[in-house]
Amino acid sequence: MEGEGVARVDGMVVFVPLCMQGEKVRVMVREVNKKFARATVIKVLEASEDRIYPLCPIFYRCGCCDMQHIRYDKQKEIKKANVKACLYKALGRDVEVDEVRGDGVIFGYRNKIQVPLAMQGGEVVAGYYKGNTHTVVPFGERVREDLGACVMYERGMQDMLDAFLGYANALALDCYDERSGKGFLRHFVARRVGDKYAVVVVGNGKKLPAEKKLISALTDTGKKFSLYFDSNTKKTNVIMSSDIKVVCGEERLEADVLGVRAKVSPLSFMQINDGVRDMIYTAVADAVKEKGFGAVVDAYSGAGVLTNVLAKSAREVYGIEIVSEAVADADKLTVACGNTGKVRNICGDCAKELPLLAARLREDGKDFAVVLDPPRKGCDERVLDAIKKASPDFVCYVSCNPATLARDLARLDERYEIKSVTPYDMFPQTKHVETLICLERK
Repeated sequence: MEGEGVARVDGMVVFVPLCMQGEKVRVMVREVNKKFARATVIKVLEASEDRIYPLCPIFYRCGCCDMQHIRYDKQKEIKKANVKACLYKALGRDVEVDEVRGDGVIFGYRNKIQVPLAMQGGEVVAGYYKGNTHTVVPFGERVREDLGACVMYERGMQDMLDAFLGYANALALDCYDERSGKGFLRHFVARRVGDKYAVVVVGNGKKLPAEKKLISALTDTGKKFSLYFDSNTKKTNVIMSSDIKVVCGEERLEADVLGVRAKVSPLSFMQINDGVRDMIYTAVADAVKEKGFGAVVDAYSGAGVLTNVLAKSAREVYGIEIVSEAVADADKLTVACGNTGKVRNICGDCAKELPLLAARLREDGKDFAVVLDPPRKGCDERVLDAIKKASPDFVCYVSCNPATLARDLARLDERYEIKSVTPYDMFPQTKHVETLICLERK
């Protein structure tokens, strides 16, 4: 389950990351609780036929991904089994689950990186945290020309990072220390948007020093970019604050999502895998189009990207979002997409707004569908109650967490029948999986 091995010792369950079913391993127990223990592998004595040599040379030390040691087809089998097991646990019955779908890109797929920075050997280094610690494991050398030093993102992102590290070390900048609250550099954040890069330096201060030197270093990469400085002076482990200023370039970059051209800021939420995101959004749009509903409601609609994608397949679309700034962006996007007469964005709590909207749609004699794409913690229980009260004819639920998805489905189970369960590999080489479930009112 989730890329971890599970063993029993004297009746106690022991979770062992980085080992697989059927393997014989020597482990060291690191943590013991009342009901389970956790251990780390010291040596693999008998390896599974599905074990492979990871592409990344620091895989076993870095905490970025969980499954590079597993053959890719087996990774997908494990993810499907995880979704199926979560549904069985919550619903008490077997549910048919489709094969895991992906776009075939299993390395270099991330369009965004958030890299912690640290001082090692008197220099600024970048890497990811070692599992369950705040110790930075510096990236190694690139293993493929088309990839970054971290094989989860592509070369262009690495060019940006290399330019930044050269600048930081030339100026002898120091890094933030969580214990003392001192030091300047905290994180390097970069996102690829089309053929451009949004580069954010997160620092414990009010201003980025020697801005022109960094602009020059980034320009030398030959890539198009906008540079931002995020002043995060709070003693917190939150990566980015809301105090972001443009150093050079555009305030927002334009992303194309299935023909919807959205303006993206450094704080905007976007899925990190463009190809698989488009597969899921297309599947959602096709599902509601096939049914031919009078209206579609996009709950948790954010800045309105999926709302406007749905407008291509539905006659009438409503987006409900509680964050007023996101709704303002959604209104601008609706105008830019030419959907003013087709899309309406509602600012408010979905738990309150959905039943009111449903009542109006029913009065007008319209059947309707609801699309849910909540954060990892799943749907607010009040929103699920609102869905039961609103009683939409069809529900599409997009989830990045099988456990909270299954929990939420259990709350809808008496009212809705599961029509399809399709996992998508949004995050190859990791234990995470995205799932699209379509529900029909009984």
